[in-house]
Amino acid sequence: MKKASLIIISTIIIGCSNPRVFILDDTKENKYFVSEFINNAFEENQIDKSPLIVINGKPFRYNKNQDTILLPLKKSNIKSLEFLNQNSSRIIYNEKENDGTIIITTRIQD
Repeated sequence: MKKASLIIISTIIIGCSNPRVFILDDTKENKYFVSEFINNAFEENQIDKSPLIVINGKPFRYNKNQDTILLPLKKSNIKSLEFLNQNSSRIIYNEKENDGTIIITTRIQD
């Protein structure tokens, strides 16, 4: 009985978990700038747990199994942050990328 309860509780917790934490390579007060926007988009069902991240038009590859994703940006470099819902993301980028897309444009283009 205890094992069954533990399995059910674990399934509920994992199934209802928030998206991964995306942090910037910045100071403590600015580290979670992007995560706040991503959490809002997640709550509004614009994106899912493992969205595609596009920085200046180039897909940013990250390990989707990790809980914390370090983005190689500082808050001061970010010009705009936009989201594509899951359907638009599938059409524009790839059928496999169905968790939505985060489009980040920086002030300094590579």
